[in-house]
This record gives sequence, C-alpha cells and structure tokens, in this order.
Amino acid sequence: MALSWFILHARYKLIHFIAVAVCLLGVGTMVGADILAGRQDGEGSDVVVGDVLVLLGASLYAISNVSEEYIVKNLSRMEFLGMVGLFGTVISALQLAIVEHRDIANIQWNWKIALLFVAFALCMFGLYSFMPIVIRVTSATSVNLGILTADLYSLFFGLFLFGYKFSVLYLLSFVVIMIGFIMYCSTPTRTAEVPSTTLPMADSTGFDNLALKIEENHLDSTDTLTTQSNKDDSQAEDTPTKLTAL
Repeated sequence: MALSWFILHARYKLIHFIAVAVCLLGVGTMVGADILAGRQDGEGSDVVVGDVLVLLGASLYAISNVSEEYIVKNLSRMEFLGMVGLFGTVISALQLAIVEHRDIANIQWNWKIALLFVAFALCMFGLYSFMPIVIRVTSATSVNLGILTADLYSLFFGLFLFGYKFSVLYLLSFVVIMIGFIMYCSTPTRTAEVPSTTLPMADSTGFDNLALKIEENHLDSTDTLTTQSNKDDSQAEDTPTKLTAL
C-alpha cells in the first residue's frame, strides 16, 4: 500500500486499512495454528537470518508487483511478459548453476520427477500469464492480499500428501483472510491527480527534433508557395475577364 501510495498515487479509504488489518489478523491466526500443530519443530540453525531473508524477499516481491501494475496499466502487457521471460530465464539459470547445481546433479531422474517439473513449469507459466490481467483489472495490493491464502491451499494439499496435522484455526484463518480480501475489494480506490512537472524546458531541440523541425518548415514553406501561386493564377484569370467587360 505504501508503494502504491507514492509510486502509483493510489488513495485509500478507511475500509481499505481495516481490510488489510483483518488480513494480517488472519495471517497471525495461521502462524498460531502452525505453532500449535507442531510445524515449527524443525526450525533451521539460524532463525534470524531466515527471518531477514523472508522480509527482504517480501519487500522485493512487493516492489515487483507494484512495478508490474505500473507497466501493465501504462505501457504494454506483452512487453512486460517478454522481459520477464527473457531476464527471468537468465537470472534463474544463473541462480540454479551457482546455488543448486549439486542438488540437480543428485536427482534420480525418472518419468514421475520429470512430470512434476513439467507440471510446476506449467503452473508458473499460467501464474505469470494471468497475473498481469488480474493486476490490470484490480491492483497489486488486492493481488497480494489474495496470495495470502496460498499457504492455506498448500496446507490443504499437505494434509493428504505429507500428513500435516489439521487444526480448526487453519479454517478460521482462511475465513478471516477472505473476509478482509472481500472488504478491500468492495470499495474501489481512487488515483490522485499528478501535479504538473516543474522541470525546466530544454534549451535546444536536439538533432532528431531539429531535423523534424526543418522538415516541417520545408513543408510549411512549400504549402505557402503553392497557395501564393494559386492566388496569382486566380488574379491573372480575373484580369482578362474585367478587360472584356469594359
């Protein structure tokens, strides 16, 4: 919301802040359910570093979504998808080669693992293909609030695939997050008027603009000469007519 306020000039009402608070309450309920279910027993060796990385990743994801909203609403959705596909492939390949090359080498490949990789790639393709459309219709903030329920969907799958312990608080957190999400989407936001720029005007036109200006002046002079020539011809035709009448 802060990034949308300053970058996209979005202006919120009281119900939007209340809705975000309700969604955060639902996230707190979900964390409490994880603790009661014993899913925090396998914590890493350095919790502080993990928390910092999580906050950093969340901040970068927020910047990414706000930038995406600006691009799809003001520029081109196709260009955004093309650039994400190009640079995302290069960055992910470098990250894979540097950080996870040993894990990739130790994979015992079979058709099931290959099918899971293909399914994951298709899911990510669908996510990044449809998210620009959703952000264009709604906003980055509403999309991020909706993504808060993703952990709950993964939990529901984990109940059957990984034997997670079920808690009623999970359902309660899901309901609370959905209530906050509906509250946020029930009232549209508005966009503040962007103040006019106070930047000084350029002193020179530059080569490209100068060439264009020369061409425009040439066309204007040509039109002027053509108009003057037509006017002279008209006057020349009127002179014999007057003489004949006399």
